[in-house]
Amino acid sequence: MDSAVGEEKKKRNRALDLLLLMGAGLIVAAASAAAFWISDEHHISPGWLFAAGAAVIFFLVVGWGYRRKFRDPAFVSFFLAWTLAHVVVFLLVLAYLGFLWYLPIMVLEPWVGYTIAIWQFGPPPDKGIR
Repeated sequence: MDSAVGEEKKKRNRALDLLLLMGAGLIVAAASAAAFWISDEHHISPGWLFAAGAAVIFFLVVGWGYRRKFRDPAFVSFFLAWTLAHVVVFLLVLAYLGFLWYLPIMVLEPWVGYTIAIWQFGPPPDKGIR
């Protein structure tokens, strides 16, 4: 990937990047295994873990662009409602319709959410992760 004009390209060690990627994967695998082990010990349904995981990933992916808007209580309440709707749709589609229906519905649901968010609060103020 070329860098912008006038910007120096940072050289990264490929072996270090691979090691960091493998470490991140092991941490995620260990955290997931620990979460399911704890839920089994305390008789918690795995559906709650999927719901919590979907909410966290949704918050990280969608909320990152809107992170400066979280000072507005109206946006926070909208985002919590959007997160709840996303998790409910996620669980219902996977439980009753299956993965093949998940793909088109999970394109439609964020599109509707972003449309409402942009209409009510404007576009995300950030250009993304830098």
